[in-house]
Amino acid sequence: MNLLLAGTIGELLDKIFAGFDMAVFSFFGNIQCGFLTAIAKIFTAMGSTKYVAMIGVLALVLCFFRRTRKVGLALVFAIIIGTLITNIVVKPMFLRVRPYNTLQNIPEYWRWYLGAGSLCESDYCFPSGHTTGAFEIATVLCLMYATTKKKKIAWIFPVIALLTAASRVYLMVHYVTDVLAGFIVGTFAGIMGFLISRAICKALKRRPIDKKVDLAKLFKKGYSRKAAELTLFIVWLLIFGVSYVTSIGDGGPDTIRCAYSGDYDCQNEAQVDSKKYPAIDGKEYCKIHWKELSREFAETGVITSSSKEEPEDNKPVLNAGLFAFYHDPAITAFQENFATAKPVKMRYYRAGQSDEMITDPEIIQKAFDALSKVQITEEDTSGLMVSDSSLSITFYMEDETAYTFGFETPGQINYQSKYYVATGTDDIYHLELNPQPVEEPAEEPEEEWEEDDDAA
Repeated sequence: MNLLLAGTIGELLDKIFAGFDMAVFSFFGNIQCGFLTAIAKIFTAMGSTKYVAMIGVLALVLCFFRRTRKVGLALVFAIIIGTLITNIVVKPMFLRVRPYNTLQNIPEYWRWYLGAGSLCESDYCFPSGHTTGAFEIATVLCLMYATTKKKKIAWIFPVIALLTAASRVYLMVHYVTDVLAGFIVGTFAGIMGFLISRAICKALKRRPIDKKVDLAKLFKKGYSRKAAELTLFIVWLLIFGVSYVTSIGDGGPDTIRCAYSGDYDCQNEAQVDSKKYPAIDGKEYCKIHWKELSREFAETGVITSSSKEEPEDNKPVLNAGLFAFYHDPAITAFQENFATAKPVKMRYYRAGQSDEMITDPEIIQKAFDALSKVQITEEDTSGLMVSDSSLSITFYMEDETAYTFGFETPGQINYQSKYYVATGTDDIYHLELNPQPVEEPAEEPEEEWEEDDDAA
């Protein structure tokens, strides 16, 4: 079974909640700014795998102190339950692909994704693991404080978890439905952890082992509640600091992305120099595609077209010195906009051969350099209307505009329902008046181009 998109419950979720998810992305995208992005990265660190794992280790230590055993056991069981449900049961069941992979063709989303720092993960996204981790911890602490004299501060923990969940959508790495599912799983895990811990502590009460297993005895002079709370706060600061510092550099243009390029151009983080996920045929993949492609490579000894090719000088997109646009807006508008709003992605399409999304800035720049000299002159009034669509390049800009260009020589070019003819001069196409209709050779009728409704 293909692990990518087709036939998965995750694909069904994409369709059902498409409007809802995009509306929430739009909200966060429109309030995006440097300050909020920095805040989002702070809160997202409080749901990371490192953070939850270190909290789990701290909780395990707390189990050996009689005074903190209840909260320690609750956190341990909550984290175990939440992890099992999220990573062992639900994610492999739903197989929902990350939004930065499934929404690549939406310029607005892609602009927001890059604006938020282009973070990435290596697995599926439903439910959100960060949200699950944040809420399983928050639920335990909220219930614990709610049963003490300090119940007034119990609300702080769910608020932190909510901000962690929101940060995942703000950073464009999760659908809002992912974090809603994470909220449900995390809250359930937290409640179950609390109930299990309470039952265990009640069973241990007044039994010799309860008093015997207590590391507090190591402190001959004892320790006050305030001292213990201060110590726990300092330890938490260290845990958060380590989690934040190690995650602040995640994502960005320097991150090595998965080499897969099949149903989409995978932007997941590649498992670089990993013993568990070694390179396949010299290429590195994310956890998802490594599992699928490693089996294929073991069986056939080759990887099919689902792997990105390294840029070569003989690829058309690199040597595209001759272009003529066939779609709105005009090249002059593109040239002016290019100086202020840079392209963030480029779609390279060749009919029957290739259709790929390109993010390499060097390739995009080379394509623009070739296009920047294109000129527009007179309209073709010959009456023959043939729209070229054999090769096209679409630039998706930071300001949400999109520009499409294409060429075929000789050929007539469609622009705003008017037609032009492309001719070459010194490796530059000019759109000039066509005195005679362009006719295809009679002996090769199969190469005639019908009008492409999408291009027009």
